[in-house]
Parts: sequence; structure tokens; C-alpha cells
Amino acid sequence: MKTLLLTLLLVVPCFGQARPQPGDSPDPWFSTFSIIAFDPATGELGVAVQSRAFAAGAAVPYAKPGVGAVATQASANRSYGPKAIALLEQGLSPADVVKRITDEDPGRDTRQVGVIDTKGRSAVYTGKRVIDRNHDPKDVVHFGAWAGHFTGKNFSVQGNTLASEAVVKAMAEAYEHGTGSMAERLMDALDAGQTKGGDVRGMQSAGILVVKPLPPNSESTVERIVDIRVDDATNPFVELRRLLNITLGVPNKLTEQSAQLAKDGKFADAIEQQKKAIEIAPNQERLHYALAQRYAQAGEFQKALPPLEEAIRRQPYTKKEAAGDPVFAKMRDLAEFKRLVDR
Repeated sequence: MKTLLLTLLLVVPCFGQARPQPGDSPDPWFSTFSIIAFDPATGELGVAVQSRAFAAGAAVPYAKPGVGAVATQASANRSYGPKAIALLEQGLSPADVVKRITDEDPGRDTRQVGVIDTKGRSAVYTGKRVIDRNHDPKDVVHFGAWAGHFTGKNFSVQGNTLASEAVVKAMAEAYEHGTGSMAERLMDALDAGQTKGGDVRGMQSAGILVVKPLPPNSESTVERIVDIRVDDATNPFVELRRLLNITLGVPNKLTEQSAQLAKDGKFADAIEQQKKAIEIAPNQERLHYALAQRYAQAGEFQKALPPLEEAIRRQPYTKKEAAGDPVFAKMRDLAEFKRLVDR
């Protein structure tokens, strides 16, 4: 029992730590790479992170629309996030903010933190112990790894326990030359960092946070336009990108394209597009229903039945809709179709 308890204590990650007291043992350590960014064209602020620790996406990123964004990592002090945001609101520069929060923290040597504001200014602090561990042959986890950051226009990339400096440089290049929304560019930056080896301990969790000020007289109350994370996965980026695609409405866009292709008589292409939508969001009954429609439009009535049955299984109300849907008019005499809509 004592052995089991000791094992559990050793493996439970802890991003947020109480302030260390004299005699305390060092905080648990987790390798992480992240990017913080500001887009002056949209007013968006974003943070993306990957870590070999549980639930990094919930612990590392902080952002407030119109103010700034923060990534707190290594032996992360989670108080850095709200403290840094509050200081930015008081008018301090990121450099002054980073100095203030680290000067006040006795555990600063084990921290890494990056801060960016809405002027695109950024500052990063990497504690002495974060760097020294990479050169300590007694530290088999961190020895030979790399810690540091790379600053670009309106963004900063930072990491520790990385395969090499190439990780942050690849992330910077991917973000700087990327296309699409900020969230997509942040995702691309994470992927690019992993292609250069990422962190030496491997992968476990990831997250993306993007915030944007609400325009005047907006009816929306959503400032967190992207807020997704994967807490524990062999490759969290696969699921993170899927969640990002759902957030950005990609399945619905594919369904619209599928409907247009069917209207143009390109049924095979329409069916393939609809299948792609289902791969991204398999839990959405409307996507299965749309696939049944595409098969019906193509005259492949038997193939239309399984996705229609799946849509009905997920949401029984679609039975009545299917019974009156003109797309399924030629299927109404099929016994299998009647079984689905009449049961």
C-alpha cells in the first residue's frame, strides 16, 4: 500500500503550486511548449500549448480580450495568469509585468512564463533552474534538452525540455507564414513544433484558447471564440484539430458543399464530402441524415438506409422529417424505409 501511494504521488501532475517554503521539495516538473499571439487585424489574443502532463490546456493559457495573454509553464505558477492580466490592465508593459510577478515569486527559478499585450509587445522569463537542468547529467529527464523562447512580430514561442531550439523556430515560422484564422495558425504552430521533436518526454495534453473583444452593440456574449483542450492522449493534436474543426464549423461547411455538389449532379463527390463531415463530428445526427439524403439523391437507396437509421437512433424526431422529406420520396415503398419511419 505504501508503494502504491508513493507511485500515485509521483505521477500526479500539479501545474499550480503554493508558494514554496524553506525546506520544501522542488515542484513537479513538466516539459511544455507554447505560443502566445496577438492579431492586430482582428483584435484576437491566443495561446496554444502542448505538454507531457495532464490537462495542460486548462492550466497554462490565460487571456482577456483587449488586454493580453499569458502562458505559465515548466513548474507552472497558476497565479501568474490572473496577476499578469491585472497588471496589464493597469498599463504595465509585458516586460514590467514579467519582472513584477517573478520578483515576487520565491520559486521563480523553476518557472517559465510568457506575456503579450494588445500592442503586440511580449516578454518571456525562463528561470535559472529551468535552464540548468538541461546541463545536469544527474537529471536524466532533462539532461541534453533545450529551454528558451523565440520572439516574433505580435507573437512569442517558448518551451522547456525540448528536443532543440528548432522546435520553437519551426513554430514561429509556421505561425508567421500561416493562413486562416488565428486558431488555425496556432494549431499549425503546434504541429510544426512536434515535427522537430517537440518535448523530449513526449506528448500528453494540448489546448488552444483564443479570445476577442465583443463589437459595440453585439448580441453575442461569447468572447472566448475558441476554447478547446485534450487532457490525456497519445497524440493530443489529432483530437485537438478535430475539436478545432468543429469549433470553426467545418462539418457544416462540408455539408453545404456536399449539398451543392449533389445539386450539380456530382453525387460521388457529394457523398465523399459528407463522409468527411461525419469523420470530424460523428455525434451530429444532422450529418448522418445529410449522408442519407446524398445517397438517396444518387439513387443508391439501400446505402441511404444505414445513415438514416443512425440519424434516427441519435434523434428520433428525424423519423417524421424523413417520412415527409421529398428527397426520400422514391424510398417510401421500401419495407426497410417504412420500418425506420413508422416504428
